[in-house]
Formats: sequence, C-alpha cells, structure tokens
Amino acid sequence: MNVLSKLTMAFASLAVVGTLSLSTPALAQDAFNSLGDNGQQNHDGQFNRTGSQTTQGGTTMAPQLQGATNGTIAPQGNDATVIQGVNTAGTVRVNNLANLEALLNIIANGMEILGIAWGGPTMIMGFMHMAAGSHDAMKKVMFGAAGVTGGLATPGCINWLVASARDAALFN
Repeated sequence: MNVLSKLTMAFASLAVVGTLSLSTPALAQDAFNSLGDNGQQNHDGQFNRTGSQTTQGGTTMAPQLQGATNGTIAPQGNDATVIQGVNTAGTVRVNNLANLEALLNIIANGMEILGIAWGGPTMIMGFMHMAAGSHDAMKKVMFGAAGVTGGLATPGCINWLVASARDAALFN
C-alpha cells in the first residue's frame, strides 16, 4: 500500500470514529442528582423524570410541562382552517400567502435560469452567424437578448405582483 491509500484509510477511520462519537446520546438526564433527590415516585415505585423535571444546577426544578392551551389565533367561525397535529386547543390561522409566495419564487427562479440558459447561447450563436455574414443573425441576437432580459426580469416582476397583492390585502 502506498502512502496515499494509508492516509485515506486513516482519514476514513477517523471519520467513522468521529461520527460514532458524535451520534451517541449526551446522557444529560441522570437518574440521581447530587442531592440524592431522584424525582417524583409514581404508583409502581418508579421515579418519573422528564426533560422538564431535571434539576437546574442541582438546586431548583424546572416548571412542569403543560398540555394544549385554549388560545385562539384569529380568524374565527367559518373562516377558520382546522389543522391536524397542532398542539393548541383553539383555531390556528394558516398563512396561505406565504405558501403561494414560495411557490411563485421557485417558478420565478426556474424561469430566470431557463431564460439565461437559452438566451445566452442563442445570442452567442447570433454573433457567430453575424461574423459569418448570415442574414438572419440579427434575429438570433435579438431573440437571445430578449430571453436573457426576460429571465432576469421575471423574479422582480413576480415579487412586485405579490407585494402589491399583499399590500392591497387581496389574500386576507
């Protein structure tokens, strides 16, 4: 084995050891604290200890966890949307504009990439045909420039439309 393969094997071994050591649990929740108090005893004689009941510095206890609260986050009645798995007993408002804006940003970025990826080579080919003396070369240059300009302008236009719709409260 040469030196490079030995270094590669050593690096791979260190990576495996590091991964295994970082993936082990921290064991931050011990069974007994320094004062000998080991939590609350349940009906089976076992000691209850959750993440919120571990001692802080060995002297104080963290507050108990509580269940769902009866808070409501507007709107009410027919306008409310029910979401499964949310830890509140009341209604929760869904920000559909944020989801729509994210989708439109993905589409706008895709259009920008496609416009530049198509318009740039088309413009370059138009310049090459122009140097060769072709009659349709200027048309290719103009199409390429339009593709690049349209690709660069699409995200800004879509963001402007979304901001205008948000400011006009069209999605409330």
